[in-house]
Amino acid sequence: MAPIASRPVPQLDAGKAFFGDMGFAVDHLGPLWHLLKAAQLVLGDLDRIAAEQGISYADFQLLGALMMAAPDPVSATTLATALNVSNAVLSLRSGRLAAMGLIDRVGHEPDRRTRPMRLTPEGRARTEIVARELERRGAFVRHLAQLDAADRTTLERVLRDLHARMDRDYLPSPRSAGDRRRETLAQDRPTKRNRVAKPRTID
Repeated sequence: MAPIASRPVPQLDAGKAFFGDMGFAVDHLGPLWHLLKAAQLVLGDLDRIAAEQGISYADFQLLGALMMAAPDPVSATTLATALNVSNAVLSLRSGRLAAMGLIDRVGHEPDRRTRPMRLTPEGRARTEIVARELERRGAFVRHLAQLDAADRTTLERVLRDLHARMDRDYLPSPRSAGDRRRETLAQDRPTKRNRVAKPRTID
């Protein structure tokens, strides 16, 4: 059995050779492979930095959306669509952030889950800390800055176009109970570190 390549380019070359020999089209493999693997590395780095404030990067996205909308509250449906998640996933995430005192719900509907949300002062403070730390220490920010200016412009243009095309295909749909449970376990369950983390101040 051939050994599994450990670096990005040899991994891609091996994949193209293997699936090409099986008769699969491989023209899409390069962009798809690098995009997926880069996203995996970026998200791991962003989650690590956000975890210092007791949240995940997905939490940071939700909090950031509320911060940009402030002082107006935002409905759960609007947030779920903007973040490309189901209402069930958003409900779990927002419920945990509300329990942490980072968001609150407004209105008088009997079901709290249907009430619009807004950021609390503590939520805004913690969101700003994460944003500054991502800018200061994020691996993606550092490596992007090392690219030529023209390459950075091209990369943003290509990814913007791809993002817009794929976003048109996105249709929110309910998740099954099993899907919601896996989502909760994978992303939203606080780790031991998250449960004891306290907000850091920036020097």
